[in-house]
Amino acid sequence: MAREGSARILIGTRSAIFTPMRYPGLIIVDEEHDQSFKQQDGFRYSARDLAVLRAKHEDIPLVLGSATPSLESLQNALSGRYRHSLLTTRAGKAMPPAFELLDIRGETLNCGLSDSLTQRIETHLAQDTQVLIFLNRRGFSPSLICHNCGAVNECTRCDARMTLHRSPPHMHCHHCDRQTPIPLRCNQCGSDDLRPSGAGTERTEDYLCQRFPKTPVLRIDRDSTARKDAMSRLMAQIHTGKPCIMIGTQMLAKGHHFPALPWSPCWMPTAGYSVQIFAVWKKPHN
Repeated sequence: MAREGSARILIGTRSAIFTPMRYPGLIIVDEEHDQSFKQQDGFRYSARDLAVLRAKHEDIPLVLGSATPSLESLQNALSGRYRHSLLTTRAGKAMPPAFELLDIRGETLNCGLSDSLTQRIETHLAQDTQVLIFLNRRGFSPSLICHNCGAVNECTRCDARMTLHRSPPHMHCHHCDRQTPIPLRCNQCGSDDLRPSGAGTERTEDYLCQRFPKTPVLRIDRDSTARKDAMSRLMAQIHTGKPCIMIGTQMLAKGHHFPALPWSPCWMPTAGYSVQIFAVWKKPHN
């Protein structure tokens, strides 16, 4: 249909860039910075870069849309190679969030959460609002470390570290999908003093359930939503507007609208820095 010209609008993933079109007029690449536009195995290509090449070959406009553009696209815009069009207002006249950096130096962290952040979460729950905690590490702990020799449990198939999962208990490589039982001893020194290091969504969920026993804690990641209708049930509970704590990975960070969330905090851990980000969304204009 696209080749014959009867399909006037084509929507697709990265492979759609190869679709023949009889009347090409405009190419739009949404979220042009997203790494999923690059195919890393088999026939390797970047759909974003091919879109630039095809638009030039077809002599048609190309729109690269992004709120966080890639460095190369930003440089092309600043240098004048691309026309830089800025959106100065948000959809629905929404107000930008107010960010606050929480200095956690000297504070004791409980599963990655500082006391100052926990107090702000408690304050917002008392106001009958919801809380979103964004954590880009699923599982119980990002790594399992021997406390005797310091060896880290690594994947033998690739160069990534194995992530500790509790439900069900196993070690999981999120890079190549290799899964193994939890080791009882260190494969380097034979010690049985193996301890989880760092906090994933499962571990943070456990702490929040203990810290706020009267508030529902909803974990949303690839593991908790694997079963059929699991995601829709969680979304239905969130959209009731009742106070709850949402903790999830990037699948929860964008593409959703939570009406009861505008004044709630979001925690985004910053690896290597002694700060935590606290964002409060301002009420939009009517």
